[in-house]
Amino acid sequence: MLSKRHIGNVIKWPLGLLALMWIVFIIDYYLTGGLLSAYYGLHTRELAGVPGILLSPFFHGGWGHLLSNSVPFVSLTGLLVFFYARLWPRVLASLWIGTGALVWVLGRSVTHIGASGVVYALAAFLAFSGIFRRDFRAVAVSLLVLFYYGGMIVGILPGQEGVSWESHLLGLVMGIFGAYVYRSELEEHEVKARQKKATREDRKKEPFLRDDTFAKTKEERKNEAFWEKLKELSERERLER
Repeated sequence: MLSKRHIGNVIKWPLGLLALMWIVFIIDYYLTGGLLSAYYGLHTRELAGVPGILLSPFFHGGWGHLLSNSVPFVSLTGLLVFFYARLWPRVLASLWIGTGALVWVLGRSVTHIGASGVVYALAAFLAFSGIFRRDFRAVAVSLLVLFYYGGMIVGILPGQEGVSWESHLLGLVMGIFGAYVYRSELEEHEVKARQKKATREDRKKEPFLRDDTFAKTKEERKNEAFWEKLKELSERERLER
């Protein structure tokens, strides 16, 4: 049963982060003329670009860029929070920072901005987590993500002008890596399912008869033979008298 807190998180965090992206975009685009993104964007292999590892997903180059990331970010983050109620804060933080760090180290020497790297990381995590965890719910989410977002794979190809394909590719890599690393971090329903499975297996292993069943029967037979022999001796003594 889903708690009110869990439902609240599913609504609050994805929409809250999206609202922050929109606020930052409006301030940067209309009030500073792009100075914030130019200064705080992710500048690869530069000390000044380190803050961009965390901040660059909040910056976008235009309305088209922002809108193209908004729907997948909200939907994928919502799926993460809904199906990974215990795990999602660590996963989101790991994918967000991990993708940025990889781009900072391996990306082209340009300023990278936008949430698309995080979007690719989320999609990859949700798609591959079901494979690694072998959980029915996780597999269902994997199929759903692959059905709706499988076409995103084209975005990892280089050569697209104005597109940080490295963010897409490295986000994909980070998502797969995260799915593998967190594969043993079980959600509540997975713990219960494994406990039920272990109980069923224990019941199958229980013997039909106890180990001492036949030994006990043999002992009883010895006792019966002893008392029968004693009875015979007593009968003989009585007749001899």
